[in-house]
Amino acid sequence: MTYRKRLTGALFAACCLMVGVLLSGCTPTADNPSTASSEPPIGPVSTITSPDQIVRPIDAYLPGEQQIIGLTLAYYGLANDCLRAHGAEGVAVPFVNPADMTGNVHVHVLQRAIESTLYGIFDPDEVALSGYDWKESVGLPAGSTGLLGPPDHMDIANACWQAIWSVDPSAGALVMGTLNEHQMPDGGPVINPQDSRMLAAYEQWSACMKEKGFVYSDPRSAPLDPQWKNPGTEAALAATAVADMDCKVSTNLVGVAVAVQSAYDQVYIDTHRDALAAWQGQLDSIMNGTSAVPDIGSFLAQATQAPSPSDSPS
Repeated sequence: MTYRKRLTGALFAACCLMVGVLLSGCTPTADNPSTASSEPPIGPVSTITSPDQIVRPIDAYLPGEQQIIGLTLAYYGLANDCLRAHGAEGVAVPFVNPADMTGNVHVHVLQRAIESTLYGIFDPDEVALSGYDWKESVGLPAGSTGLLGPPDHMDIANACWQAIWSVDPSAGALVMGTLNEHQMPDGGPVINPQDSRMLAAYEQWSACMKEKGFVYSDPRSAPLDPQWKNPGTEAALAATAVADMDCKVSTNLVGVAVAVQSAYDQVYIDTHRDALAAWQGQLDSIMNGTSAVPDIGSFLAQATQAPSPSDSPS
């Protein structure tokens, strides 16, 4: 397993989104009733001391490891067909060896439990060894050139990928190795950031951290503390991370968070069954090779550079 010191952009962006929703008052929407201000009842709160104990209802609707590998290869194949259909015959998007992807995809699936907009980062065993050092995300595995198209036909490649992403926003996330519930219909389940169960859990966690000499209002703010960008803060960061994990375990913050998130998951599932079935049918058609090569006309007209992770939906 490889590690590098970085706080994930996904966590930072998701936390910014949560703050934005908080400031807007978490207004319910017709498209996604799971944003409603009422609090769905929660079931039993399990004691959670490691990320492998985290199970949510939404997990059943997200692609597993083998499906992620199959879908990634299928999207590359569809882009390849698109390239050939538009004059790039014989110059293909590089295929990815499934054997090279297995370990990276496994880490990506683990990340769904280890990082959360509700509890930040939760991996006590790894944090004890390496602070907030974080597992590398999937990205493009070893053996890939990292290109999404042939260098001499990047205008066509860009248009092909943009057309694919416009039909299925999860395609970009799959190719870039960042697929999670946020790419599901209507953005997936959304929790009310003012949920009283979570606010109470944050208060307990914050009090625990204060007793250990660290002042943070919620667990998402600890790994994102801007002081960690400064040189010479490694020891303080490591101590903060260990205290963070200890307090999450002693207050069972993650157990509460999983119970609360599961309640919102079920609201989302109950109100999106048709949309989820359609989304999964779309993924199946990609896997089965029955998807048509997309029309790239409008995208080709505006294609000026190769697609990048920042161009793909997240």
